[in-house]
Amino acid sequence: MDMDRQADEVWILSIQRKLYQWSQANPDDQWRDMWGWLTDIRTLRCAWRRVSSNRGARTAGIDRMTVGSIRAKRGESRFLEGLQAELRSGVYRPSPSKRVLIPKAGKPGQFRPLGIPTIKDRVVQGAVKILLEPVFEAQFWHVSYGFRPGRNSHGALEYLRRTTLPQKRDKDTRRSRLPYPWVIEGDIKSCFDQISHHLLMKRLRARVGDRRVIRLVGRFLKAGVLAEDQFLRTDNGTPQGGIVSPLLSNIVLSAIEERYERWTYHRTKLYARRKSDGVTAARHTRISDRKIGRCVFLPVRYADDFILLVSGTKEEAEAERTALADYLRESTGLELSPEKTKITALVDGFDFLGFHLGAYWNERFGFGTRVQIPKAKVADLRHRIKQLTKRNTTLVRLGEKLREINSILRGWAYYYRYCAYAFDVFTSIDWYVGDRIWRWLRYKRPKAAVHEILASRRPSQFRRTRKVWQDGPIEQFVLAWTPVCRYRLAWMETPAFATSSGEPDA
Repeated sequence: MDMDRQADEVWILSIQRKLYQWSQANPDDQWRDMWGWLTDIRTLRCAWRRVSSNRGARTAGIDRMTVGSIRAKRGESRFLEGLQAELRSGVYRPSPSKRVLIPKAGKPGQFRPLGIPTIKDRVVQGAVKILLEPVFEAQFWHVSYGFRPGRNSHGALEYLRRTTLPQKRDKDTRRSRLPYPWVIEGDIKSCFDQISHHLLMKRLRARVGDRRVIRLVGRFLKAGVLAEDQFLRTDNGTPQGGIVSPLLSNIVLSAIEERYERWTYHRTKLYARRKSDGVTAARHTRISDRKIGRCVFLPVRYADDFILLVSGTKEEAEAERTALADYLRESTGLELSPEKTKITALVDGFDFLGFHLGAYWNERFGFGTRVQIPKAKVADLRHRIKQLTKRNTTLVRLGEKLREINSILRGWAYYYRYCAYAFDVFTSIDWYVGDRIWRWLRYKRPKAAVHEILASRRPSQFRRTRKVWQDGPIEQFVLAWTPVCRYRLAWMETPAFATSSGEPDA
């Protein structure tokens, strides 16, 4: 089985590399023959492995079938052979997704609709994504970071920090002129629910000429959802929860970057003698336009959240906000939220992807930009820890309570460890967590003496000079021991299909 799996993955990787290289070389052409690869049993097996290894494998769609039940009743081979026969005979039809409401973090009373497709539909969507992703990944621009292989939110924030950092120094050696003094914080109303199917399929047909693949994607979009035993049509949007939905939303939202092609990425060379690539040429254009006083706009997008940097005046930023809203309405069918799409001065700072970024003045060096942990996020974490250590939560053992708290602290520390002054914030939270556990133990053992409770505070297994709360092998997670540094853009990985077979890491 391992040999079969490796053989499948090698074959899939060769197909993806072929599609990626073709897409790079032919940015305005269509790939017209994809159905044979899509319905190949090797593609379906790779898609099945990705679906079955996901945590959602235990979640059933409207047919109440999970990965485990399929393995027990039919077996993987029979299931995939039957699915292949359905696809090739043309009888396959996607089922409606089961809609569930997920509470929004930090927003009591608000929910996010999530569509759960059947396992069969997830496998087919996974196969579609395997083939479409390299075609469009070759065309996505470097300022897009969300739902793309090898890219993450930390990369988007580091790119913003480096782009907004002043480069030129004045005669007093200080940086006093910000390249982008204004920021437009983009907020799209119900992005995933409002995407126009017609405009999405139009952009999809521009790169994929296989009608059977296009027809299959269209059926997924029109499959509908089942909410509380009531069928709801989906005339717009890509249901959240589908495997192919993030890719489809990126295809539509890439229209934001295309509007600012002059300052973002030059797809074609105006002069053949120039040797620079599209990114370098766009950077030179931004520099020259700022010198002559022309307003420059530079977008940075993570899925449906985006920031538009503005080098001009606030009036020019307001005019561009209105023009961008009209452009999005015409090209994607989406609406900008007038209340939430704010224009902010860089010196005042703005929140993006759960971080706070802004420009700060230093008497010695001038302006500098840094990414910090928002105070609201620290307050939310403290509140969450407090709720877990109240008087009514003392029925569990200390080890179970530590395990519950540690899972929260570990994820929080790894997400914010690239921020400025993260160590100071981590240290303050460590003190607060230790104090809350002390109070929790006093609630749990009201008649115990102080020295009896402090017996659970022993030298750490990782640093013997530091005492932490312990229960057997489980001990308190210390945030301050998390390595803190600045994120580097070079850490973002290149997808395997984007490297040629002759390169060392291919």
